[in-house]
Amino acid sequence: MKLRWFLWLGLLGLVALLVLTWPGQKIRLVFCDVGQGDGAVLVKGDFQMVFDTGPDNGKMVECLDRQMAFWDKRLEVIVLSHMDSDHSGGLKSLEKYFQIEKLYTNEQNNYSEKLNSSDMLRSDWFTFEVVSSGEGATDNDKSVVGILKVNQKQVLFTGDAGMEVEQRLVWRKKIVDDRSSVVERILKVSHHGSKTGTSQELLAAFRPKVAVISVGKNNRYGHPSSEVIKRLEENGVEIWRTDEMGEIKFDL
Repeated sequence: MKLRWFLWLGLLGLVALLVLTWPGQKIRLVFCDVGQGDGAVLVKGDFQMVFDTGPDNGKMVECLDRQMAFWDKRLEVIVLSHMDSDHSGGLKSLEKYFQIEKLYTNEQNNYSEKLNSSDMLRSDWFTFEVVSSGEGATDNDKSVVGILKVNQKQVLFTGDAGMEVEQRLVWRKKIVDDRSSVVERILKVSHHGSKTGTSQELLAAFRPKVAVISVGKNNRYGHPSSEVIKRLEENGVEIWRTDEMGEIKFDL
């Protein structure tokens, strides 16, 4: 009799676990708390698209474990903005725990596909348009910069691109204030809030409601800079920081 009760309790526990972890169809974007680095994931059901992997500290794997069903060991897409270790270092750990279907970077190599300006990654519910990649004098400026569009929301991923890149994209009208079809914009602040990015031109053109700064606590670089914080505040942008809030989630 006792054995039967234990079996029933075990079955009920399994059912409860499946119900709690079964992936729904809600679309969410999570900026992971990876310390001093960048890492985010777009999730719908059992589909995941990762934007940068953070440094090699295990935090990106922990973040994905919280966002994915425990039986899901596949990542459909990873986009690395560039190969700096604070953006790509976590890839080694992801390769150990997950099967990666598509890997894109800003440069040509033997294990990934190169993203070029004007390339588009798309499905029936999102698009990711590359507006800059591989252009610029520095590794940071060569970052993949892209606009994710889901429903009537836009998210601008900037990697570590500097002001010159931002201004060029505004001048070329790659980044515009399209109020006719967009109800909300989110800016992933460039280079962890370094003073090298987040120009007034970019803010005036993109007009974000929220700016996410992916940054480590008490980092040695002084990120985010007071100049960037002031500029965001003067433009009426809400500032959300991973060093203060941990993981940052948006329902799209």
